[in-house]
Amino acid sequence: MKTTHTFLKPVLATLLLAATAQAEYLADTDPVTAGNQPGSVYYPIGLGGAYKTEGWEKLTSTLYPGNGSFPGWSAWVGALASQVDTDAGSSGLAKVANGVGGGPYPSSASIYFGGTGILPNLFGGTLETQTSGSSVVPGLRTVIFHLDIGEAWTYDLYSGAAPVLYMTTSSGTTTIPATHASRYAKVYNGQVWMNGKYEDLYINSRAYQFNIGSLGTITSFTVRFSGAQHAQIHGAGLEQSSQAYTTNELPAHVP
Repeated sequence: MKTTHTFLKPVLATLLLAATAQAEYLADTDPVTAGNQPGSVYYPIGLGGAYKTEGWEKLTSTLYPGNGSFPGWSAWVGALASQVDTDAGSSGLAKVANGVGGGPYPSSASIYFGGTGILPNLFGGTLETQTSGSSVVPGLRTVIFHLDIGEAWTYDLYSGAAPVLYMTTSSGTTTIPATHASRYAKVYNGQVWMNGKYEDLYINSRAYQFNIGSLGTITSFTVRFSGAQHAQIHGAGLEQSSQAYTTNELPAHVP
């Protein structure tokens, strides 16, 4: 394995978006106001049937104080409640595990997977959304999870592993992998020197569709994922529907 030395070039505010209204992380969230104001904006896809939608747009220490600082060892005071859309506050985003030499915590601009490692794709820690009780759509059949996550050494999710859905019923817990996945938008975020050349870095808008099938009465569910050390989460979103889908409802993937 080659040792990687990192030298970040200055970030150019270049916006690379797919031709879709679903992009979440934007280089400028308010074009009317002078100067770029980057950030995450939650645009749900919209599903049929009984439906709930909620999002997290600003995952910062200002909005969620008391959840630790660098390198991220501290336990969080609680799950971070969703902030926007019709069902804001129904679900939370919680820390499950720390990583190698640190862990995730809300920093000044995003949730940062902290640590002092200088190698790519180190385990940065694990987070999950948490939804239970009346916050679960009755007869739930489809879940869509959105994630705006910035790369470190070209990795965002640890080892590129997709989030996993865990459904709990009176019979126990069922693990459901993503049925469909899409990286539907990306924003250029500078370059990193690794293995003898410069590599581009992006903040990626990703979405995952989980087709559930018939599991009986669902009492709670989580969407769990792990980040690479030094990756950053700028926003997230969660959609639930009682309608079963046989087609991919996600925005088109961009290379």
